[in-house]
Amino acid sequence: MNKYTSALSTVLAAGTLFFTNCSNVDVNKMAEEQGMTINPSPLELHGDSVVFDIETKLPPKLLKKGYTYDVVVQYNPNDAEPIEVGVVSFNGDDYADAPEATPALSERMAFGYEDKFERGQLEYLGRATKVKNQKVKESNDGAFAAMPNGLGQGVVTTSKNYQPVFIANYADHGYNDAEEYTPTNVDFFFLQGSSALRYSEKRGEQGKALTEYVSASNPTRTVTITGSHSPEGSTEANTKLANKRPEAVQSYYESLLKKYKVEEDQAPQFVTKPVVENWSAFKAILKDSDKFTDAEKDEILSVVNGSGDFVSKQLKLQSLASYKKLFRYVYPPLRNAKSEILEIKDKLDPEVIKSRATSIADGQMALDSLSTPELLYAAQFATDLDAKVKIYEAAIRKDDSAIAHNNLGATYFAQAKAADADAAAALIEKAIPHFETAAKSNSMPEAYANLAGAKLMKGDVEGAQADIAKANSSNPSVAATTNAVKGYVALSEGDYDGAIQYFSSAGDDATVLYNKGLAYLLKAEKSGATDFSQATSAFGESINAKDNAWAHYGNAIVAARQSKADDAIKEIKAAGDLKTKAAQDLEFFSLWENADFQAATK
Repeated sequence: MNKYTSALSTVLAAGTLFFTNCSNVDVNKMAEEQGMTINPSPLELHGDSVVFDIETKLPPKLLKKGYTYDVVVQYNPNDAEPIEVGVVSFNGDDYADAPEATPALSERMAFGYEDKFERGQLEYLGRATKVKNQKVKESNDGAFAAMPNGLGQGVVTTSKNYQPVFIANYADHGYNDAEEYTPTNVDFFFLQGSSALRYSEKRGEQGKALTEYVSASNPTRTVTITGSHSPEGSTEANTKLANKRPEAVQSYYESLLKKYKVEEDQAPQFVTKPVVENWSAFKAILKDSDKFTDAEKDEILSVVNGSGDFVSKQLKLQSLASYKKLFRYVYPPLRNAKSEILEIKDKLDPEVIKSRATSIADGQMALDSLSTPELLYAAQFATDLDAKVKIYEAAIRKDDSAIAHNNLGATYFAQAKAADADAAAALIEKAIPHFETAAKSNSMPEAYANLAGAKLMKGDVEGAQADIAKANSSNPSVAATTNAVKGYVALSEGDYDGAIQYFSSAGDDATVLYNKGLAYLLKAEKSGATDFSQATSAFGESINAKDNAWAHYGNAIVAARQSKADDAIKEIKAAGDLKTKAAQDLEFFSLWENADFQAATK
């Protein structure tokens, strides 16, 4: 079938339209010689309406002054009452006695579509009317007749071939399979001006804690030791103390490693950092101290926050009445070396987790053999969908996890994609309660996105839009589903540019790619373009993602519109059960008499 712009067609033979009066107007000759074009033909559905252009031309000098000639157009469905669509009206006062051919008149007409209108015929009648003093004196109608040469025969409904998209959106399992650390803090304090780690510190509470930690051979990644000083002395002296104090602690730690025979490859990495001439710790200690009045604190802070370098400020502090209290309660805690020890958290090997999860799912191990995040983590790696289902079911039994509910439903989605239509519908129904549980208990974006996909499959577009509005997430899968739903709605409404934009950001699901190809195809059809390369490219991507029967069907439509009968028949054969649809589809009207086409669609 070519793009349907027919040449001007002679309407019916003389006598087909019956007029009795209006003797000054040769209406029979008008009907005989009138020319007409319908575009597109067959008609096409876009959105919820059928829109077409009709161009009508009358021969010269046939229409007299005082007369009008109307072309009344209706669509006559096979299974419904006719619908009057519009009128093209010629006024004899404008065209009478014209030396040249009467200019063609064009009108855009439309009617709302219902499924019962798919089969039918565009029809017209001619009406001649005599008008005098703005009053109708004579009016004669012909009978409605089909457009000539099969113009306007039925409605092409390719725009209804869009398919619902359901993408399996899995929520994050919540298990961190990377190396994790448990911090341990040990602080040592020094005398004024000294970097020697005293025996009392080693034997004190902090020293004992460090000894117990090292002797236990805890796996440790790093030990970060930060040295600081009180505001006393020169910059050179302060810098030296801030560097030497961490070194003293590191040296002591290393002696403990040797004492308890920790293997060299298990020794931690040491990081030492000096904090020199910084007032932050000073201010924090002063703020929390109850040894100073508010007035004293304000006086001290006015010095610290005032002008001058570190040394000049410490000299000003020495002149304050509260200095002795500073020296006793604030300065000693600043003479320290603080250690942060990062112990490597003990975790199960990933392969052990997967093995235990399988045993738990099979009822061979207790549910508490793994944590819920570990179970969910193992389910992610299960390649067999039935095994994945069993692990998620175990996680639900363990603590009714919202993540497990959502991910179980998502796995049903994944199973549905590989199932036939009836099994897929049953699996989607099975998934919905789990999505609802996850959405209600945890307002989970993935669950709302999955619900939107399920509702699309059931034809509830409004419900899908409501759920997708709640699925606000940075999860790429959720974003893809959001765009897929919005693209579906745009496509159903005839907004092909909007649909293409959404589908282009909806991932590489086979149905998404097919819908994008359909949007490109319909955009070209609606505009009258003959370049379908973007449509065939998207259909090809869909077939590569999954041997998609609808994508083959789309390619068959493109081939038919380009008058490539062999290619169209080849694609129809690859479209599986859709071949029976092709046998009745007006897209293939030009092939209906083709024997190979008839054989391919049986």
